Amino acid sequence: MATATQSSTTSNHSTDANNGLLSAAVVAGLKNLGTTLTAAISKTLIANSLKLTLHPDAIIAPVPEIYATNAANAKQSEYAVVTLYAVATKHGWDSATMRQQLEALSLHSSAIEELTRVYEDNRKELVLRQLQLGHNFPHITDVQWRIVCDVKSSTSGSSSGAPHFIINLGQYRQSSGERVTIVEFMCNAEELQSLINRLKDIERHCNQVAIT
Repeated sequence: MATATQSSTTSNHSTDANNGLLSAAVVAGLKNLGTTLTAAISKTLIANSLKLTLHPDAIIAPVPEIYATNAANAKQSEYAVVTLYAVATKHGWDSATMRQQLEALSLHSSAIEELTRVYEDNRKELVLRQLQLGHNFPHITDVQWRIVCDVKSSTSGSSSGAPHFIINLGQYRQSSGERVTIVEFMCNAEELQSLINRLKDIERHCNQVAIT
């Protein structure tokens, strides 16, 4: 009777720990740490995953040894660690909660220790990063455009002849100067003029607000 009660309690604890926050793929990736991937490789992978989480725009030197022996499992584990820290930050876990959740998933002890330690040491930075992702709209600093026109050819017997505009809105990364596309769309001349008029309306309203 006591054995049945203990088994039920353990099962409920494991369910509560996951609570639908971590997918099966993420759990499998975490379980690779310290098992399929050695403790040393797992430690390097966790550190690299943290860098990718905190500095996604930075140029981070590759770490070939992480993927040298089992690339598929390493990539899955890297994704799992990034996801774990994102979920933990979003739900306000402290280091004790993190440890409890990982123990409920029956991870390797070395993985639990390293994941918990890295999370505790970098929790403040992770929270700040989460706030940036949650509240910042894309900052558009550059506009590019080009005209395309449908014309007759040997493979097309009909053509509207009307030009279309492809508009590309983007930004330049401060860290590398690389241009990144935020959105790209195509419109005809009438739609483009309508967009320009709406932008002028926004500018006019902003000027009125600034004056008042």
